[in-house]
Amino acid sequence: MERIEDVVIVGAGIAGLATAVALKRVGVRALVLERSEGLRATGAALTLFPNAWLPLDALGVAHKLTPIYAPTSMGYVTNVSTGELQEVLYRQQGIRTLHRKVLLEALAEELTTDSIRFSSKLAAFQSQEQGGDASMAVVHLEYGTTIKSKVLIGCDEVHSVVARWLGLAEPVHSGRSAVRGLVLA
Repeated sequence: MERIEDVVIVGAGIAGLATAVALKRVGVRALVLERSEGLRATGAALTLFPNAWLPLDALGVAHKLTPIYAPTSMGYVTNVSTGELQEVLYRQQGIRTLHRKVLLEALAEELTTDSIRFSSKLAAFQSQEQGGDASMAVVHLEYGTTIKSKVLIGCDEVHSVVARWLGLAEPVHSGRSAVRGLVLA
């Protein structure tokens, strides 16, 4: 089976879904391909500062999240090596910690059900010339479907197959890591 789409987004994480919602808001339909069987919440929580709520408001999802998650004025930083706990007071107002999966669900609700295709494991990519300077990205899925697209956007995590196909450098570990948790009282 072969399909033609204007835009294909690989990855139904926060970046992929937010990109699809933003495109929908300006009248561009995108197909989001996700390899897992449903929305995946890698990581439990996100702490978002007020500037992060501006795009969520523009995407039409902030109003779904702010009633659930109250602003916080402090957090804790733990040194994983020593176990030392440090309290951090936030001077800025409007900082909220939320469940990653709830954010994913809020973004997905803004899209039509046929906009996200789960269990879409990628087999190969290629570029197909369309005459002149134009070309199309061709995405081959494991179960035989081929999708041609004018635009291919990779939002498929740190070890991106799209980035690899484009010849981008492998990511380099920064030596830092973060662990977040969220407790609702």
